[in-house]
Amino acid sequence: MPTLRRRKFAALLGAAFAAGGLARCGQHGSTTSAPEPAPPSFAEATGAIRALIARDAADPAILRAALPRLYEHGTPVQHAVVLFHGFTNCPQQFDELARAFHARGCNVYVPRIPHHGLKDRLTRDLANLSVGELQRNAEDSFQLTRGLGTTVSALGLSLGGSMALWLAQSKPIDLAVPIAPFLMPYPIPPFIGEPGMLYLHAIPNMYWWWDFHVKQNTRPIYAYPGYPTHALAELIFFGNAIAAQAQKTKPRGRRCVLVTNPHDNAVDNDVARRLLKLWNRHGAGYTELVLSGLGPPRHDIIDPTTYPPGRTLVYPKLESLVLGDSSSA
Repeated sequence: MPTLRRRKFAALLGAAFAAGGLARCGQHGSTTSAPEPAPPSFAEATGAIRALIARDAADPAILRAALPRLYEHGTPVQHAVVLFHGFTNCPQQFDELARAFHARGCNVYVPRIPHHGLKDRLTRDLANLSVGELQRNAEDSFQLTRGLGTTVSALGLSLGGSMALWLAQSKPIDLAVPIAPFLMPYPIPPFIGEPGMLYLHAIPNMYWWWDFHVKQNTRPIYAYPGYPTHALAELIFFGNAIAAQAQKTKPRGRRCVLVTNPHDNAVDNDVARRLLKLWNRHGAGYTELVLSGLGPPRHDIIDPTTYPPGRTLVYPKLESLVLGDSSSA
């Protein structure tokens, strides 16, 4: 995700408040959990993932760079990894990291989040994104990844980070690594927060550029240069659904490491930290990894197209979290 400009975002949100009255509230999706199904076999998991790849490949509206990825060793391994891309991006964002994990013996699945990765970069289809879709996509991806290895780790950036948080709350995942999860944009004041997003979702949908200076010419070319405001609100409602469950129950994830960048210019790290503290009051024992030395303020520290230093400054640390080695920490 490109830079989210602070003053412009605050001004646009203020304009949204002035634009009209509350018509309806955002839907927060289901937070109930069903009995855990048995994991699929390796053949069943790889067959289902390849069917999803083939389905997307046959859809002329989907960009080839946005196809889901499966990197596997032909048999179940110790570490199975699922990687969730960010808001308005696509699986290509995580391709190099996926290959790095695969080179170190992991089986890796990179799903495509619904409504992302269309060839029409100016599409408004993202406005149809819903909390329920995000929950199902995360849970289905986790279930398929269970068939790829003994342990399952989920890593995700931004929206993908929120999906990793959802799995930490709702599934017996071995490791969740939410990287800069998009729970609340920065710098929305706490007293605006959810009421502001409810309002934004209630008024007519708008389209905002990530970078007002270059508009449709943002990089990477396989990501959307902007977003519908209703989709942005759904991201916040998704985070609220996670927090609502966290208020009531201990998370099911065995381990979770929140990864933050102190110079993130798009998300409010403190919102994610409050969720972590809430979980830890239930005895979860989750931790935070604060990355330093990443350079000027930025949000996307994964995509090598826009942040090449991520290969050396970020990837090894994420690999060490999953693989348990100390050489990259």
